[in-house]
Amino acid sequence: MSLHIAIVGSGQLAQMMAQSGRPMGFTFSFLAEQTDDITCVKGLGDTIIRTDQTPHTLFSQLGEPDVITVEKEHVDIELLTALSKLTNVAPNTRALEAFKNRHSEKAFLQKQQIPIADYAVVTDKASLEHAISTLQKPIFLKTQEEGYDGYNQFKITEDNQHTITQEITFPGAWVAESFVAFDREISFLAARNTKGDITFYPCVENEHHNGTLIKSIAPAPNLPDAINKEGQTYLKRVCETLDYVGLVCMECFLIDDKLIINEIAPRVHNSGHWTSKGVPTSQFENHIRAISGLTLGNTEQTLPCGMLNLLGVTVTARQVEGANNFLTLYGKATKPKRKLGHITVMTHSQAETKTELARLHTIAYSPY
Repeated sequence: MSLHIAIVGSGQLAQMMAQSGRPMGFTFSFLAEQTDDITCVKGLGDTIIRTDQTPHTLFSQLGEPDVITVEKEHVDIELLTALSKLTNVAPNTRALEAFKNRHSEKAFLQKQQIPIADYAVVTDKASLEHAISTLQKPIFLKTQEEGYDGYNQFKITEDNQHTITQEITFPGAWVAESFVAFDREISFLAARNTKGDITFYPCVENEHHNGTLIKSIAPAPNLPDAINKEGQTYLKRVCETLDYVGLVCMECFLIDDKLIINEIAPRVHNSGHWTSKGVPTSQFENHIRAISGLTLGNTEQTLPCGMLNLLGVTVTARQVEGANNFLTLYGKATKPKRKLGHITVMTHSQAETKTELARLHTIAYSPY
């Protein structure tokens, strides 16, 4: 079977999906915005820059793909809906629309009886002041769309609440999220194919820095079986309700063995990068398998793994060499906070994983 797949986006996630699918005989093209950096996908297929083309023209320029997928949440739902009349789109636009907007995402999760933190919709100064007076501080004020990795977000405290109230301009669409005094941050990843089969990866423990993922450990150390089952149940419910096809990530807070869902990412995810070495079938390959209607690959983990993100810094293979250390660079120019690559480690114990990640962190970030 040979398929042509178009990916909306041209970053490192598109790069790694294409790199996983090309050995399977699949071909790729990419749809990028005029301001997008297309360095990551050079040599992996044609890149089409979006201007004012009609959906039919874009479909033709993309090589009449058998399926269209995405590498990001912020996509043009109207365009993808039009393209879905010409070819398959996976994940479907219903799922993409649900998770593109923070308000619609939270409303969907509540309807599915999936636990989330307290929040309030903010559209004007009065609703902002009401959120500040009722939610537990600090409050995280985020745009309903396009806020990610710490961008388009404000942290509201007792000390700065009056200043923030004056700084925010309206009209606007925001979500104010109550502070969650979590013990751990974890994520669940699953792949679901066109036949409805679903497979889960081991749950991952994550560490963030300034709103961006910096480290992951898989499997999450000492995770109660009940929490693992609960998380998988919620994510399966999400997938089946939306007839979701592809890789999906559910980011969560853990508080005294109570699970709170933070957000859903309808795509391959940074916290799953360790799967490229840590299991027989990476998240990238299983996403391609899923949207292509193939049987899902093995996700069984045999050794503990860890992942260190390279944010605005880079290293050489020699600097981080080790028999079970694997460096992946995306080929991007260095910029502050930019995701330039990651290091995957495989060890014989989770204690060893933490030690090695700490050592690599020092090597990568101490010069800066």
